[in-house]
Amino acid sequence: MKKILFLSAIFATLPLFSQANENTNHFKMIRDAVGDLNKDGLQDKVLLSMNTKDATQPLKLQIFFLGPDRKFKSAFSSTEVFDPQYPEGKYGGNQVPDIRIENNNLIIYKEIGDVKNEQTFRFNKGKFELIAVSKIYWDGKETTVDTKIDLLAGTFTEITQILGSKKAKKNLKKITVNTLPTLDNIKSYHDEFN
Repeated sequence: MKKILFLSAIFATLPLFSQANENTNHFKMIRDAVGDLNKDGLQDKVLLSMNTKDATQPLKLQIFFLGPDRKFKSAFSSTEVFDPQYPEGKYGGNQVPDIRIENNNLIIYKEIGDVKNEQTFRFNKGKFELIAVSKIYWDGKETTVDTKIDLLAGTFTEITQILGSKKAKKNLKKITVNTLPTLDNIKSYHDEFN
């Protein structure tokens, strides 16, 4: 009788475990990048996945460091870095971001509406810190605004130009950055760096 109760309990919980796995395994890889992020000479890996079963189609960013044992270890994983592709079930207008690794830095390229945005992150003291932002905005008519923010140097450069013109208005100012934003909290800096 005890065996029957024990087996019944196991079979009763199986659907719960399978539903939990089912809900978490719908992320399909859509982008990847390989390169050394933590400056140890080993090729790390960055994956961008989309949950195709969720109506909002959230994106997940995962970063794995290759260890000396030739095994990958998770260094970062979040579904909070990017807005979902279909917020509230409707296409939000954002292109699927691109990711790459250059000079030991993670570079994320995004197109959000009329703004092309590139963010550069370095791995430092266990965190991925935002160190530079480059944005290009076109007003849909005749003006482009090219913005470069160097958080390490503390500079903000904005160049406004009429299409076809050789004249440009340049605005350069110093900025103070007390703490660098990180991948963990980049969404709270949405207006400044997206």
